[in-house]
Parts: sequence; structure tokens; C-alpha cells
Amino acid sequence: MQERERTNAAKRHSIYRDIAAPAAGPALAFGVTLVRLASGREVSDAVITPLLFAAVVIGAALSGRWPALATAALATFGLVLGSSETDPLRTGLAVAALVAIALVTGELRDRAERAEGAVEVAHQRLQRVALRDALTGLLDRRGFEFAMGVEIARERRRGGTFALLLLDLSGVKTANERFGASVGDTLIQVLADAIEQRIRQSDIPARVADHQFAVILPDTNARGAEVIAGQILGSFKDELAGVAPSGLVARGSFAFSLFPADGRNADELLNGATRRLEAAPSGGTIPDGA
Repeated sequence: MQERERTNAAKRHSIYRDIAAPAAGPALAFGVTLVRLASGREVSDAVITPLLFAAVVIGAALSGRWPALATAALATFGLVLGSSETDPLRTGLAVAALVAIALVTGELRDRAERAEGAVEVAHQRLQRVALRDALTGLLDRRGFEFAMGVEIARERRRGGTFALLLLDLSGVKTANERFGASVGDTLIQVLADAIEQRIRQSDIPARVADHQFAVILPDTNARGAEVIAGQILGSFKDELAGVAPSGLVARGSFAFSLFPADGRNADELLNGATRRLEAAPSGGTIPDGA
């Protein structure tokens, strides 16, 4: 419900920004000009002229330079209608002032909008970075939980299925103790690279624990999950064989759960895959001495 309310609010804001705001200044100037046409000289210039200037300021402040210039053109028409033939200088100065206000105020509004857009882009980038694991570049646990929520909601709406694949890497602690933390980090990075090389564009990988990874596999059944896991661990074995120091032992294992057969929410799916992972045989092994 709250998500729907936020979506509706965003739509209303978009309509205001794209339609109502740019039309406000020109609409006011057009209305004042119509009043001038309908009333002739009955309405004083002391009333009409400030209203036309106000229309230009509103047009510039709400929507930028070009709507402000359109408003200035309408306001100029209104000023000319109300001007006397004996006072062209005063009318010309007023028109020049309208154009100057439109240009200056509109440019300030445009710059403010560009700055606001730059801040929004920076905020989005910061959010993406905040949900990424620093070592692997994959989603972190928070990013994974968010992605799981989105995928579950999507599959519930369309009555679809997906697989949650868990991959566990053993030997990281020993590698850190025997060869240093950089070697342990290399193990994790190599598995992360193998995951990214073997998954599809629609799949969503994440590092959910120190040496544990998860991959959301949309439209994937049990056989498909097994094939992808085998390819990942095979690539991990091949890649690590070329960089592993002598005496390093690292093993990968996998398990998966299916939505909705094994669970209808993130906790059920993750817990089911975790239980299977604890009992799973290891694969993708780098044997001692490789």
C-alpha cells in the first residue's frame, strides 16, 4: 500500500512538473491579456502591468527560460494592447524588462534544475555503491535482500518461478592463515568472477556472507540451477588452478531452492537452500599440490 501511494505521488509530481508548471506562466499572461481585450481601458494599467510581470516571473520560476520567454511574448502582446500611441518609449522599456526578467530568472531556474538533477544522479550512484560488496563488486547482503523482494513480488504477480542458488567456498580461512589475507581475497574474487562469467544477463549475483554467494535465477528449474552451478564451479576450478599457490586447498559447493515449491518468501527460500548446502558434497575442488 505504501509503495502504491509513493508511485501515485510520483506520477502526480511528474504531471505537475511536465504539464502544469510550464503552463502556469503563459496561462496567467493569456488570461490577463484576455481581460485587457474584454475590458478595453476599463482596467487600469496599474493593475494589468504588474500582473503581466508576475506572469513572466511565475513562468520562469516554475519551468525555466523557454516557458518564461513564451510568457513574455504573451505579456508583450498584453502591454501593446494597453499602450497609448503617444508613449512608445515606456512600452518598449516595459517589454525589454519583461524579456530580461524571463532570461535571467529562467536561466537561474534551469541551473537550479540541472543542479537538482546532478544531486539525484549522485544519490542514485551512492545508493548503488552502498549496496555493492567492495571486494567483488557484486550486490551485498542488503542489495540481495532487496533484489529477492523484487523478484518474489514479480513472480507472484505473473505466477512464475525462479531458483535461488547458494555457493559456498571453503578454504578461505586456511588460505588467510597460511598465505595471507590477499590469497583469501583472491579465492573470493575468482569465484565471483566465475559466477559473473557463467550466469545470464537476467540473473542476479550477490555476496551474502564472507565466503558465500547467492544467485537469483529467474525462470529456472532444478535442472537449470544444477547446470549453472556446475559451470560456475568448473570455471572456478580452471581459473584458480593458474593462480593458486602450492599447497592451497579450496573447495566449492552449491545448493538451491525453488520458488514457490520450496518457499514463498525470502527467509524460507534462503533457509531451505542453506540446509541443503550444509549437506551438499563439494565440487570444483583445487586439490592439494595443484
